[in-house]
Amino acid sequence: MSNTRTSLSASDQIFATLEVGGKVMASVSKTNFSSVEDVVRFICAMAGKFMGLAKLHIRNKTQGWTRSMALPSRQARPQASRSLAMPAQYRQASLFA
Repeated sequence: MSNTRTSLSASDQIFATLEVGGKVMASVSKTNFSSVEDVVRFICAMAGKFMGLAKLHIRNKTQGWTRSMALPSRQARPQASRSLAMPAQYRQASLFA
C-alpha cells in the first residue's frame, strides 16, 4: 500500500479487481463509492466465498491513485460438529470427547 491519497467521492470512477491464485473472482467499474471500505465490501460480496489469499487492486481513475491489498479467505463457517458431517465409516470413537 502506498502513502498516496486514497479518499473517494461519489463521482470518482473506480476500477477494482479481486484475484485468487491468479484467477479473477470479481471485477467492477463504477461510481458512487464513499470509501475504500465500501469498495472492499462490494467486491467481496460479488466474489462470494473463496479459499486462499486474495489480491485486491483498486484504481481511482478520476483522482489518479491505485491501491493494492491482500484479503484472507472468505469461507463458510465450519459446522458445529465436523464428525457428524462425516460418513460413519470415517468416524472414530473417542473417550475424550
